[in-house]
Amino acid sequence: MEDPLLLVDGQSITANPKPTPTWWTDFTAELKNVSRMAAPLATVTVSQYLLPVISIMVAGHRGELQLSGVALATSFANVTGFSIMYGLAGALETLCGQAFGAKQYAKIGTFTYSAIVSNVPICLLISILWIYVDQLLILIGQDPDISGVAGSYAVWLIPALLAQAVQQPLTRFLQTQGFVLPLLYCSLTTLLFHILLCWTLVYTFGLGSNGAALAICLSYWFNVLIIACYVRFSSFFEETRRFIADDFVSGVKQYFLYGIPSAAMSCLEWWCFELLVLASGLLPNPKLETSVLSVCLTTGSLHYVIPMGIAAAGSTRISNELGAGNPEVAKLAVFAGVFLWFIEATICCTLLFIFRDVFGYAFSNSKEVVDYVTELSPLLCLSFIVDGFAAVLGGVARGSGWQHIGAWANVVAYYFIGAPVGLFLGFWCHMNGKGLWIGVVIGSLSQGVILAIVTACMSWNEQAAKARKRIVVGTSSFGNESA
Repeated sequence: MEDPLLLVDGQSITANPKPTPTWWTDFTAELKNVSRMAAPLATVTVSQYLLPVISIMVAGHRGELQLSGVALATSFANVTGFSIMYGLAGALETLCGQAFGAKQYAKIGTFTYSAIVSNVPICLLISILWIYVDQLLILIGQDPDISGVAGSYAVWLIPALLAQAVQQPLTRFLQTQGFVLPLLYCSLTTLLFHILLCWTLVYTFGLGSNGAALAICLSYWFNVLIIACYVRFSSFFEETRRFIADDFVSGVKQYFLYGIPSAAMSCLEWWCFELLVLASGLLPNPKLETSVLSVCLTTGSLHYVIPMGIAAAGSTRISNELGAGNPEVAKLAVFAGVFLWFIEATICCTLLFIFRDVFGYAFSNSKEVVDYVTELSPLLCLSFIVDGFAAVLGGVARGSGWQHIGAWANVVAYYFIGAPVGLFLGFWCHMNGKGLWIGVVIGSLSQGVILAIVTACMSWNEQAAKARKRIVVGTSSFGNESA
């Protein structure tokens, strides 16, 4: 119904003329879109990350040796397995997200099936490495007692790796279509299941640290089962869960084309953080240093998954809009993600600083460990800020399809700048764990600056054209693409 007319100076005008759209109006609308996805996705990422964290906490209360061994095994498993599965699935944020925006629905299912089939043989190769974890850790100078606990824990985690080969593509399948609430319900249900299961296996059945690992395996497969059932029997996915056999080989090629640089992008960052836990085992008093840095790394990683949820929402919005040919909306999604990061980082840093004297008790009853954690808390707050900013811009890279640039940015930031500085301060300047942590903070800051420059120089119209060509025409070559 049109607004009623008024007569002014002999001319008729509308009584309530519609306001002319402004940048702020469009930004506010996009901020709402990103927020509606970011809040559930942040909760999903936190819930999924809490599974291994809960296992570390439950096993850690059985003694410092158990805490150190489980933390070391978790670090090794992340470096050599879980980070690879997570990184490879980042290709689907580009492919499935842009296919959904371009309304090429059948390709979404084909890309997802291709990802799962491609992940399984990679998991089998990684599993062989995990069988010899204890020997490898001793070979690089780790404490034999800690290495023994870590080796046993890693072997029990092998089924969890296979579960991630399926879970990560299914998660991206739902995420890129905007079905975030089902992911939320599944992850929360799995988290509650895991808490009860982990406590039962560790203490009721007396399985110790191996029971904590078994709980992770069963919980991951439980999550895969409920997500797969939802996708299979829901009418929402009749078109997108289809499989086109003729496109399977092409799907595998495109998955690795974007998956390998995507894995490199996430793994290079992840590996640098895990490297400090391994390096801490070579410092004086390795049990204390490893325990404290594992607590800080676990806390920092727990926070990191919150901006990762924001990044996932931004990636989805960017990929959908680029696939649909709406570059200006994709650009607004970047600003919305950065705005949400700023609010989130401010809140989390404030809370951590307020409770810096007590939060260490969540992981250990040792006053020595808790006091050391308190000393590192200001640096941890700084990590919250720089890591979150880099995470959000990493989501921009995955949504746009320039993961290869992000991977090179991480090489420069962490391995040419962050890691050398950390090792220099930690060993040469005798700053121990504090020096190692300063190095990765500098690496994260460098990564954020590089990604910010690349994003600022990006041509969004060109990215939209490449997205349409990538999905509709089915051609893609990193050699012909630039930011």
